Amino acid sequence: MAPIKPVKITDRILYNKDGQYNMISLKQKKLLGYIALAPKKDTLYISRLKSYYPENKKLKVGTSLINFAKKMSKKMGFDGKLNVIAYKTDYWGKDPHKFYRKQGFTTNNPEKDEMLDFCIEYNIDIPHYMKQGISMDLKG
Repeated sequence: MAPIKPVKITDRILYNKDGQYNMISLKQKKLLGYIALAPKKDTLYISRLKSYYPENKKLKVGTSLINFAKKMSKKMGFDGKLNVIAYKTDYWGKDPHKFYRKQGFTTNNPEKDEMLDFCIEYNIDIPHYMKQGISMDLKG
């Protein structure tokens, strides 16, 4: 008789609640983060994205949520295209602009993209004029 292959059971589950996709951990029994998506012309708009807990950076929760959004964009006929308005919502939080840039998002301004790349490379805060909100796109 052939040996039985082990079955890998995922630790993370995404479920939709009122248009928001929540990611939970079965092992830790807690909410890891969420993403809310909305169709917008020829792209899928990320209206909210949140990753809880500092340790989630190691778990790549934000990256997992972006990958889920890319799949949803393809499924909805947007060819993987995403749009987000990156802005800093609280005083102590990190700039989300850098995260989106690392995920492959671009602004419509090469100078701003260059500034974001510079800030990432030297691990410095982005300029104050960029914190108020920048539209960023990911081409499919």
